[in-house]
Amino acid sequence: MSDATDNRLNRGPANGARAGRRCVNTMLGLVMVIGVLIASGCASVNFNHPQVLGDGASAEQLAQTAQVYFIRPRLLQSKGVADGAVRITFKGKLLLEMSEGSYALLHIKPSKGLVKLFNKTKFANEPGVIEVWRARKYKFIVGKTYFIYVRQLNEEFRGVFYEPEPVKLKRAQQLIEDAGPSGSAARRARIDKLTKVSVPPASATQGIRPVLPEDVYRQVK
Repeated sequence: MSDATDNRLNRGPANGARAGRRCVNTMLGLVMVIGVLIASGCASVNFNHPQVLGDGASAEQLAQTAQVYFIRPRLLQSKGVADGAVRITFKGKLLLEMSEGSYALLHIKPSKGLVKLFNKTKFANEPGVIEVWRARKYKFIVGKTYFIYVRQLNEEFRGVFYEPEPVKLKRAQQLIEDAGPSGSAARRARIDKLTKVSVPPASATQGIRPVLPEDVYRQVK
């Protein structure tokens, strides 16, 4: 056997070990990336909504809006189809869609109307999937900061709902422990970095009579 061949054989195990380490490192990197994506979730904002200002707005324009955070933390216990995206409308038009583990910041022009949350669920003794909703009246005021918790309500055999619950800064910072910022606006003004905000008066939000599962039954039959 030649010296060159002998050297190649001697280098073989070392090369194999290095290749194995590279493979392991690559796999670990992929696992970390996938873990971050799963943990952070995402939100898709409809910037064509007439009340929403996009990222291209000037500082002067943004100063004439309300800062509105929507927060949907990741929950440990699965609720089946209700774990899917929540569709959020304002004044009857699509505002955004949110998956679990995300929060978004929207700059909304002064306005008032229903913030309505739609999701899919299943009722006991009903074979199909049904879309349900809960809503609350909001008045968005210039210069005020709102934190809207996309709160899950489990009504057992009557299905799973989400409601737009107003919360304060401290509670919002607790909720984002299981939610990451989605979109450039939320990343620039992260909730965990906020120390003081101008809160809206209590009159800026108003609960309404929730849609009852019995009403939804009548709609789908």
